[in-house]
Amino acid sequence: MSLVAAAVAGGALGARHALETDHLAAVATLVDGEETTLSRAGFVGASWGVGHTVPIAALGLAFLLLGVRLPSSVTTLFEGLVGVVLVVLGARMLTGVLGWHDHAHGTHPLHRHLRIGRLSLGGRHTHVDGDSLLVGALHGVAGSGALVIALVSTAPNLPTATSFLGAFAVGSILTMAAVSAVWGQTMGWHRRALRTVAGLGGVGVGVLLLVESAGVLV
Repeated sequence: MSLVAAAVAGGALGARHALETDHLAAVATLVDGEETTLSRAGFVGASWGVGHTVPIAALGLAFLLLGVRLPSSVTTLFEGLVGVVLVVLGARMLTGVLGWHDHAHGTHPLHRHLRIGRLSLGGRHTHVDGDSLLVGALHGVAGSGALVIALVSTAPNLPTATSFLGAFAVGSILTMAAVSAVWGQTMGWHRRALRTVAGLGGVGVGVLLLVESAGVLV
């Protein structure tokens, strides 16, 4: 495979990979529609893409050089962990619908308080971009991310693998940034309803991943 062919394949796979159901469910629960600008929402998705690419690139190149593969049991465990994270993110989004309020004070980062009438309780800070970076990294080792790692590890040489990974990173980062930017703007119009949809979707997809992972391990 030529370097150009590897780059084209990597870019196409990266764009397609970013649009998988569990990836979209995760980012949908990480984007906030009240104070999130177009660039801010896009940055959340781009952060997911960067986090997603790092473990895939690191493990894929390491396995290529060492000639080893990632055990299926490890990927199944990470897929279960992704399920747990999705349930937590979905539940966190639903608490926003039920009474949590996200906002920022001056230069302080985005954080949330529980609003009960005029009473505001709590101050748990939520670093959204850090969350999306971590969630993306978990996705990189789990499920279909592990298949990409396996694909990279079978590349004929290091330049081909690097070309594939570079294009894969660009494709996944740009695609998820665009999707999250559009989602953030759409939530600005129908925030409460779409936050409910995102929360329920996150919990639902997370539960399905947990059931699937438990079945494989058993």
